[in-house]
Amino acid sequence: MMDLFFKPRSVAVVGASSNPKKDGNIILQNIINSDFSGDIYPINPGADEVLGLKAYPSVKDVPGDVDLAVFIIPAKFCVDAMKACGEKGVKAVIIEAMGFAEVGGEGTELQRQIVEIAKEKNIRVIGPNCSGIVSRDITTSFFPFKDVPRGNAVLIGQSGLLAAGMSSDLVVNKSLAINKVCSIGNKCDVNENDLLEYFGDDPQTEVISMYLESIADGARFVPIAKRVAAKKPVIFLKGGRTEAGARAAQSHTGSMASDTKIVEAAIKQAGLIQAEDFTDIKDWAKVFSTQPIPKGNRVAIVTAAGSVGVVVSDICAEHGLEMPKLTDMTVERLKDVFPPNMPPANPVDLWYSIEKLGLVKTLETTLAAPLEDPDIDAAVLILAGMSYTMPVLDEKTVQKITAKYQKPVIICMLVGYNEYKNRIMEELGRDLPVFTSIRSGVLALSKLCKYGMQRNKNAG
Repeated sequence: MMDLFFKPRSVAVVGASSNPKKDGNIILQNIINSDFSGDIYPINPGADEVLGLKAYPSVKDVPGDVDLAVFIIPAKFCVDAMKACGEKGVKAVIIEAMGFAEVGGEGTELQRQIVEIAKEKNIRVIGPNCSGIVSRDITTSFFPFKDVPRGNAVLIGQSGLLAAGMSSDLVVNKSLAINKVCSIGNKCDVNENDLLEYFGDDPQTEVISMYLESIADGARFVPIAKRVAAKKPVIFLKGGRTEAGARAAQSHTGSMASDTKIVEAAIKQAGLIQAEDFTDIKDWAKVFSTQPIPKGNRVAIVTAAGSVGVVVSDICAEHGLEMPKLTDMTVERLKDVFPPNMPPANPVDLWYSIEKLGLVKTLETTLAAPLEDPDIDAAVLILAGMSYTMPVLDEKTVQKITAKYQKPVIICMLVGYNEYKNRIMEELGRDLPVFTSIRSGVLALSKLCKYGMQRNKNAG
């Protein structure tokens, strides 16, 4: 039944509106703008048509079958809308309204009634208090979307505005090739276990990121997560890890935050990649979705400044990454682009070669040779936001090299002018992970290497 949320044949928008400022208008427009080719039914008792589509007073009045219904109406009307869906035979509902268990009192009772109807009529429900789904196939979010990519990364969030805002950021800026973003809100029915299992078996999904404030069923979560994490990375951020965070979670989604020690044990047992904040979720998903999984943690550092190489070496060591010596064959390849009194080493210092050959020709040797080295599993490339870097963007030098050697590379920027740094972030960042912080980049790479080593160990 989970397919009905992502691949419905027909959808009804309960609360569809002709007013472009209303969420019901934006949701309907998003569905029209997506690749959805099924029947769309606006539900509005006060309108004959909405956005050129015939409108109906109730789901019950729709002449055809309805696979999925999206509610964007006040909470007090949702119970009657659920009853109508039950009579119509709708089997999937997304409730994007607020005012349920997260506010307590009457809202808790309304949510209880919805759950009761859902169980009686065999309806699966996402939400309430969520922002629905963002995907190329169908988008039900109340943020406007166009041109959602058909990528390989999925984000699951126990949030509404954040999930909508993050997905809007990623789509508009083209900073992550998402496949789907799912906001589950109060998760009165469909929860992280259902979605993790679904996307674990989805061939289009290669990376899963999750933000949760509670775990619905830990006994079910661990075996599902363990099975999924064995074949694809699962990045996990838990909100409500402290007493202050737990109180905030209660008022945000009505969640009783799970015991931190139990959650951490479950994460470790399942082999999940534990994030600390929302930047981790986005950054790590970028690394895992664009870079090959390495077998080890041996890293080459490629930089134009020796001092940077020293600091990056320290940070790599702090995060469990090794910096081996380059093989004799690699040293021999690098000799021609190093001064006679400066033998090639790891970190690889580029400046002499840049002055002599320019950055494009330099990288074709100084990045390519370490990546070809059998003792190197990955590389950290330091770029500056300067004019001499721009030909590398124009010729897609880094993309060509990384595609040839199939080893992970992360790019970090330290200095430069905004006009050039912004170009690096925007143009190179569409294809490869680019960081403005060395620590953030190295941390992300360390997570990738650790996952690769664990998966390699399990496979052996």
